[in-house]
Amino acid sequence: MRYFVIHSGSDMEKSVKPLIEFWAQNCTAAQFIILNGTQETWEADAVAKIRQAEKVIYIVGKNSHASPNIEKEIGIALKEKKFIYVVKLNGKYILNRSVESLLPEKIVAGEGDADGEVVIRQRQPAAVVVDERSMLDHLRGDEEEVLWRLRAKNADDKETFFEQYKMFVQTSEELVKRKQSVNSVYITLNSIILGAIVSVMCALSDLPMLFGAVNVSLVFSVFAALIGSVVCFSWLSVLRSYADLNASKMRIIEYIEDNLALRLYETEWAVLTKIIGKRKYKSFSKKERFVAILFCVLYGLIIVLGIIMAVL
Repeated sequence: MRYFVIHSGSDMEKSVKPLIEFWAQNCTAAQFIILNGTQETWEADAVAKIRQAEKVIYIVGKNSHASPNIEKEIGIALKEKKFIYVVKLNGKYILNRSVESLLPEKIVAGEGDADGEVVIRQRQPAAVVVDERSMLDHLRGDEEEVLWRLRAKNADDKETFFEQYKMFVQTSEELVKRKQSVNSVYITLNSIILGAIVSVMCALSDLPMLFGAVNVSLVFSVFAALIGSVVCFSWLSVLRSYADLNASKMRIIEYIEDNLALRLYETEWAVLTKIIGKRKYKSFSKKERFVAILFCVLYGLIIVLGIIMAVL
């Protein structure tokens, strides 16, 4: 399981690094993602890495509560709905208000099964405070939960085990192919919409006026651009779903490779990270989303231009 570690840079060498090494030695399945706060694009990097992690570990130092960067990372974690383990380096250190409000279980009212019924229930906390030692128990518990879900009765059958692994890898490849097909459909649809808008706007002077003041071509262009914008938002939503599904598949593949001779996918990522060095890796999903956003921006410009021309 992957954990994103929120920490203060001043605590890294003396406290955070030894803690992570201790946890890693005693829970080999846990992977800790640590952000280099000196990067210029650290915030975008934090968003990407927090999304990659299943949970977040917030190591509280003396001045952590006063760090705006830590507050931003906590905000990102909450937005991405990540559960937060809070580890205080000293019991007297102050917690951030955003974290403190998550800790107690609050009594909330909700709708029951019957009409008008109100049920009082406890809300599960989104964070929990643990000490350095008990954090290890939580890490092992998370690992056992994943392995319990993964392992089956005949997991010791190596031939069946490997065949299932190959089938699962194939489903990941097929998912990428399906996503490419979906991209082709959306690109074609947006090209048709843009082509229709350009054709109609080129015939601006040839089309009749609506209500004696507004040209029909402007109305059509704005309406088509609104439809195109809806299509783009749908496209972005589909891309997000595919990215989440593929990410979950890759994590399961990494768990399976713990029981194989080689960890191919994990090693591939490590080698890629070393090759790109300080350059920021841009996934295919980000590039695909950029195309969808570009179409959406074009539609927005068309809507604004159409409204301006109708008013003038």
